[in-house]
Amino acid sequence: MRFACIFTILLSILPSAAWSKGCTWDNTTVRYQGSALEQAKCLLRAVGKGGNVADTEAQLPAHLAARIGQPVSVGRSALRRYLATQGIQETSLGGGLDDPLSTTGSEPAHPALYFVIHDTSNILCTREDFPGDSDAPDASWNMAATWESSKQAHLFLTRDGAAYSPQGRTFSVPWRATKHEMTLGESTRGRFLHIENVQLRRPEVEADAPLTNAEGRCVNDRIAQRPGFTSKQMHLLALTYIAASARAGHWLIPAYHAVIDSSFPGGHDDPQNFDLVAWSQNIDAAVSEIERVSNIAGSQEEHFGR
Repeated sequence: MRFACIFTILLSILPSAAWSKGCTWDNTTVRYQGSALEQAKCLLRAVGKGGNVADTEAQLPAHLAARIGQPVSVGRSALRRYLATQGIQETSLGGGLDDPLSTTGSEPAHPALYFVIHDTSNILCTREDFPGDSDAPDASWNMAATWESSKQAHLFLTRDGAAYSPQGRTFSVPWRATKHEMTLGESTRGRFLHIENVQLRRPEVEADAPLTNAEGRCVNDRIAQRPGFTSKQMHLLALTYIAASARAGHWLIPAYHAVIDSSFPGGHDDPQNFDLVAWSQNIDAAVSEIERVSNIAGSQEEHFGR
């Protein structure tokens, strides 16, 4: 009986195959264990209110699952041509398409592998619903000045569809923005790309309960906008993922901030209300459009070259 009790206790503290907490990290390879797809299924587990991460692996959209870890078919020249037709500067998506992604400082150096999705959790300490103009360009949380000095990420995507690189940072700059990276130290710097997406929050409180605590801070930020990201954000996030993956030469492993930090006390709860299916559809649509624009340009070049 004593052995059975000890065995039960050991099982309760060891990571389970269902990932009751964080995914398993390998310090030697500076990556999570498993294939790229297996890692994504762990790192994209659903994030519930309050940062409650699902114990079961994520059910990934088929097209997204088929991409992760595989070579990128989208050429940089084709992507550059498409971005020009959309009036989007390639440097706004984490840096130039010909620039290398960040690498760790270790020997051997390990290039960026993880595309981390965050939300900013901008708190409005009120019982009222979110403002109807939250996606307007002149809303403070959508303005460049709000994010240009931030130390939190490589890139901020606002609700009106703009992208801002804080402190001029690009995906070439090794950066850390999770408890996981801070705890493990410099060995992880450069392995993760961090993308913050502006999202408003408000507290979840009883009708007669105070909104702030003794320190004057909002009691929580558990209620997030739904859907979590706007269609413009999802489109821009898809293009950012395509651009970063094109620079890597293979489709990066997407991950949620909350899942990465789920093993640490005081971990995070973002992103909230992220629609993985919609994001995958945005990636599919963007890739198809990039290929279409490239084919048209190729046909025109062939025609005028005769």
